[in-house]
Amino acid sequence: MRNRTKSVEIEQVVFRPNTRPEIDLEVFMMSDLKKRVSAANLQRHHRYDFHMLVCVNQGHCRPMIDFSQIECRTGSVVSVRPAQVHRFDAESPWDGWILLFRPQLLNSGTGGDHFAVDLVETLPTHLVLHGQMRSLVGEALARMLADCRLDAPRPLLNQLLQSQLLAVVTRLHVFLHGQPRPADGPQRVSERFRNFRSLVDAHFHEWHHVARYAHAMACSERTLTRACLDAAGMGPKAFIAARVTLEAKRLLVHTEWPVGAVGARVGFDHATNFVKFFRGAEGYTPGEFRRRQVGAAGRAT
Repeated sequence: MRNRTKSVEIEQVVFRPNTRPEIDLEVFMMSDLKKRVSAANLQRHHRYDFHMLVCVNQGHCRPMIDFSQIECRTGSVVSVRPAQVHRFDAESPWDGWILLFRPQLLNSGTGGDHFAVDLVETLPTHLVLHGQMRSLVGEALARMLADCRLDAPRPLLNQLLQSQLLAVVTRLHVFLHGQPRPADGPQRVSERFRNFRSLVDAHFHEWHHVARYAHAMACSERTLTRACLDAAGMGPKAFIAARVTLEAKRLLVHTEWPVGAVGARVGFDHATNFVKFFRGAEGYTPGEFRRRQVGAAGRAT
């Protein structure tokens, strides 16, 4: 039985603008990115420490976010959040805007920060613009590209880009207003749930019990449960389990780690406990999940 691991799990990408390293946002076209980065590199799976919006303005493509392939066409807007695993479709004929920004750009030090964060975090993974709204968003991104080149102090330029970013994201929400919201779509989140989600992202590999999070947040388990149900439609126990499962799935697919090593990475001392947990969440063992996913990827290529 093969029992070796890859030296690199999923390629980590940090925010490093190609033009102005001192600012917190970058805009460019996919066609420009293809000139700078090889197709083989673009086809790899990456995990970012920044937000990304991809706006397709011509053609079609099928990017991958975690374990979902998205069918994009002209007018598609795809939102990729920090820590998600993403893969471009570098083979299909398409072009479009790519907008990258650090999470810190949303933190201006004013009371409106939470609203700004909510606007970004509650964007759906995929939406399709049409008509005037598509033109307005495209024009706004072109304006941002030009403004990124302005000769201005970093604080002023970041403030300008932040206001333009929020204008674009607000337009997307205006477009969504009145349209049917998917049952599993994101809702407005409370400060308590936002803190809980941040703690889960930081500690899911070592804290598996709701009580540990409630203690860290200085609130009762009942209060935490109410906040989690309101924001995510599930209790904190299920939310923690979903985050653990997602990370395990990422490692199973994107590395050659043995099942026991994957389980250890997400906080299980014994492989048998991890297998039992994973089977309860997914309906089959980690090994079966890996074979299904690798087999499906092979058929797709």
